[in-house]
Amino acid sequence: MDIIALMGSPRKHGNTDMLIDEMIKGAEENGHDVIKYCIGDLDVHPCKGCGVCTAGNDCVFKDDGFEVTHQIANAEGLIVSSPIYFGQMTGDLKVLIDRLFGITNNPSISLSGKVALIFTHLGSEGYYDSYIELTKIQPFKMNMHYEILDVLVAGSLGDVRNQPNKFIEAYEIGKKF
Repeated sequence: MDIIALMGSPRKHGNTDMLIDEMIKGAEENGHDVIKYCIGDLDVHPCKGCGVCTAGNDCVFKDDGFEVTHQIANAEGLIVSSPIYFGQMTGDLKVLIDRLFGITNNPSISLSGKVALIFTHLGSEGYYDSYIELTKIQPFKMNMHYEILDVLVAGSLGDVRNQPNKFIEAYEIGKKF
């Protein structure tokens, strides 16, 4: 498996989902295998900060989060797509990202690769730039040691189909993998 794609919106076939599909198409046409997960379909317990993983043991939760975080650790790349709700990524996606603590702090597992991010929101252009920059740094650069390939931001959306340039941009970012 090459790339894991996390679709963080609860709305299948919505803006975020359509854009991640275009990015996946670009990566696949560039020869990569991509596994896509819709976060709302997963059973993921929140990290409880017990520290078991820091002693080189696997997470105490053997749920979908366990499987997906281990797949991310073994993948060469990651695509993360989320609408911005109340100033941040969706809660379900954040719960899964928090579970990567069990990978990044486990001395027997190394984590590195490339990541591309998609954020959709209703704010004006530039409105969420500081949040997006912070998200790139932490957790993706600092904790996960990922190379940030690119970030697609689609703001003031309405229906993304009215912005065909965003589909092209998503596809081209996918080709960078």
